[in-house]
Amino acid sequence: MNAVKFPSLIDAQVLRSLLHNGIVVRAVALAVATIVLLVIHHPTWVPYSVSGYAIWNAAAVTLNSARAAARAA
Repeated sequence: MNAVKFPSLIDAQVLRSLLHNGIVVRAVALAVATIVLLVIHHPTWVPYSVSGYAIWNAAAVTLNSARAAARAA
């Protein structure tokens, strides 16, 4: 059995879709914000960063869903 799994075409399509929807960008932004807050010694601000990310992500997913529904109609 080969333990190494190579990415398939479907994986590439999923990644392209996630990049197009901005999910990856928002996740990287959260990671960068967390790292910056920890480096500048403000760890108490990390939960606010996560809350902001959750609101940003929910709004983006809702808008993307609305756009997709409008295109399908």
